[in-house]
Amino acid sequence: MIEFINIWEDKILSTIRTFLNEEFAGTIPIYTGDFKDMGNQSIRLNPIKSVLTDITFSGETREYTLDVSYTFKKKLVKKDTWEHIMRQVSHIEALFHNNMNNTFFNGRLINCLLDAPTKEESLVEGINVVRWEWSGMYLGNIS
Repeated sequence: MIEFINIWEDKILSTIRTFLNEEFAGTIPIYTGDFKDMGNQSIRLNPIKSVLTDITFSGETREYTLDVSYTFKKKLVKKDTWEHIMRQVSHIEALFHNNMNNTFFNGRLINCLLDAPTKEESLVEGINVVRWEWSGMYLGNIS
């Protein structure tokens, strides 16, 4: 039986969940997978793909891609909605930038889309969704 590391969970998702949870200290739920209505606001990490970028006899480098979405319910925002969105967008982008080289390397948020709900998300009344594509590299399967 071969030995392996669950790179998706142990090196990518867990690492990102950890720095998000440390920053938002339980005020914003962080979850992975299918959309769930998590209340006032949440951050969802949805794995999309990995692409082999380099291979050697001693390991392989893959680029991992996630859909990262921040959702909140507009009616619960006390200040101007767009001010709240822009503050949270900047906060989340800065946090990912500060963690671009963690267990992975060159992790970055790309292509921020405002008011970008999926079909299932749009079924929740008053929801607003900000969506990014995250991409990061990991050198794994090292022998």
